[in-house]
Amino acid sequence: MPTKHPRLPVTFTENEYEQLKLLAQKNNLSMSEVCREFVVQGLNGTISQQNLDFMTPIIREQLKGLLEPAVERLAAINAKTCVQAGAAAYLSAEAILRFVPEDRQEDVEEAYIAARKKAVRYMQGKADLS
Repeated sequence: MPTKHPRLPVTFTENEYEQLKLLAQKNNLSMSEVCREFVVQGLNGTISQQNLDFMTPIIREQLKGLLEPAVERLAAINAKTCVQAGAAAYLSAEAILRFVPEDRQEDVEEAYIAARKKAVRYMQGKADLS
């Protein structure tokens, strides 16, 4: 003996009814099957949204745990790069002051500012290397 499924009377506007009817005909389904599919899809969407609200903080925490060591490593590399760049700039200025005769030296600060501007343009891809 087949099991009975609960029934639910639903009222549609004429336009909604016609759209359901056309959809059922197009897909060779009964109107009940079309309505049932829409209800199941809606319920699955609601359940998914509820699960998503629950799962989002967990996913964020897991990602944070995975990404944090890489972010810290990149920050350390960036800090070392900044120290090296500063040392290189200082060494260049020191080399000019110590090893270039005074009558052939230009103002070190002006040279540094000009070099820094050229470096920024180069990093932005706007520098003319000729």
